[in-house]
Amino acid sequence: MNKNMKRTVAAMMIAGMTVSGAAGVYAGTNMQKINAFLNYGIGFKINGSTYIPKDEKGNTLAPITYHDTTYLPVRALSNALNTPIQYDSKTNTIYIGTSTTDQWVLANYSAAQLDEIKKAFAGFEGFESAYAPQIMIKGDALQKAAATADGVNLLFKNMTVNVSPRDYSFEYDGTNVTLSNGAKAKWYNVNGTDMLTVKVDDRYVTVSSPNQTLTKAQAEKVAVSVAKVGAAQSDLAAVTYTAAQTQAIKDEFAKFDGFTAAYAPTKMAIDDAFQKVASGDSVIFWFKHMNVQISPRDYSFGYDSTAVTLANGVKAKWFAPSGTAMLSFQIDDRYVTISSADNSLTKAQIEQIATGVAKLK
Repeated sequence: MNKNMKRTVAAMMIAGMTVSGAAGVYAGTNMQKINAFLNYGIGFKINGSTYIPKDEKGNTLAPITYHDTTYLPVRALSNALNTPIQYDSKTNTIYIGTSTTDQWVLANYSAAQLDEIKKAFAGFEGFESAYAPQIMIKGDALQKAAATADGVNLLFKNMTVNVSPRDYSFEYDGTNVTLSNGAKAKWYNVNGTDMLTVKVDDRYVTVSSPNQTLTKAQAEKVAVSVAKVGAAQSDLAAVTYTAAQTQAIKDEFAKFDGFTAAYAPTKMAIDDAFQKVASGDSVIFWFKHMNVQISPRDYSFGYDSTAVTLANGVKAKWFAPSGTAMLSFQIDDRYVTISSADNSLTKAQIEQIATGVAKLK
């Protein structure tokens, strides 16, 4: 969708809100009774395709016309436009796009949860390697890992992640999308629930949000994070960029012709902190305990190195110019190099952090 068109639609959306869970919070002096009309005569076209807004139960939603102004159902349109929306009950504020409530945390599975996940996969011959999402929306939590007839269901409070040798999207019409890590995925709908399927290594991962808490953009971010599970990752944390930091990052990438898509790390050590971003012949993220360099150039070329395979299947290599260990790998059209100048991070931590580098939205 054209960026200007998206901003216009978002502006229209903010005029009339139907946010799940928000009913009742405006009681009292902030409420004003009006006489309005449900306008079933208005149709929707998104990128040229007909769109029918529906609620979480599959019921058709209609715009409201009031004093010659049309108010649109924001939750339904946010999903259609792939624009995150969240409601902060503490401040009575609705956020469209990036918000302070849109915080990601690492899925730091406990030893018992990891054991449950691994046992669920262990019953499948040739499919024993356990996979799980590495991030989730703040407030979400793994509730159960269970084997099905042909896969494993990871049931969270706000999402379901199915990992299977079978491609469940095959028999459904849908929309093909490219995820931030370059993987091809497909959106489709089953009984009113949107589902996203992507192939990860030798299996298919399907992400859905039965209670519609996650937007499509958020589900896609979860899908990118699905990787082989190992030891507990309680020593890592999710990186949350402020709006100003996000803009600064995008500004640095915008200086490079043909290289303007912004990428950034989404994981860091639990005691680390993002400090600044700068550019020269590449874009460099400065953290307290690590540097992340993103460039069109492969800085590892010409150095003796050791090849490794990251948890998400990406091929990488370790090299050590001037005695500092550096990990380099390719993502899409660029090369990422991660190092810890003060040696605070182990190689295992850096390799886990590497799996979280993705396109910034």
